Amino acid sequence: MEAESKDREVELLRDGSKEAYHRLFDDYGPRVYAFALSYLKNEADAEELLQEVFLKLWEIRGSLDAMRNIKSLLFKICINLIYDLIRRKNIERAYLNYSVSNFHLQTDETWQEVIYNDMLGNLQQLVNTMPEQRQRIFRLSKEEGFSNEEIARKLGLSQRTVENHLYLALSYLKDKFGNGSLIALLFFFLHCE
Repeated sequence: MEAESKDREVELLRDGSKEAYHRLFDDYGPRVYAFALSYLKNEADAEELLQEVFLKLWEIRGSLDAMRNIKSLLFKICINLIYDLIRRKNIERAYLNYSVSNFHLQTDETWQEVIYNDMLGNLQQLVNTMPEQRQRIFRLSKEEGFSNEEIARKLGLSQRTVENHLYLALSYLKDKFGNGSLIALLFFFLHCE
């Protein structure tokens, strides 16, 4: 994409043009995906991160500067999200290691089960407060394990619509779990991400 054309696309995106957004996605998406994959070594994680990068771009579109290098911005967003994902996976791994090492030491397994069931109940209550379509998409993805493409086909939606609903659902749940304890937040990452 030429520099002048790129600047025009950024201006159009800033004004809310979905066509400009899709063109930027088509131009830069494959490079962002390849970059993410080189770090994450997992296609599903790289694909999800790609979607998050461009959702973040859409969220900040109103503050974009046409003179700023859009490619640099996309890769900066990508790097920040990679660090977040790696940090989150390290938290998950630490929690799992803690759980495994303490499982044999705990004499009161019933108490652990009560806490687990309480958190699961809280998660279900939060999911139930979402709009019906978002609930359906979230459950198909996280509970039944369908891919975004399969969900889109099953519900007669575009894949981007499915991705947007999942992003909004996860943002909502992260926000709600973020107000709770560290254990609740760890539980969220283990069951929702």
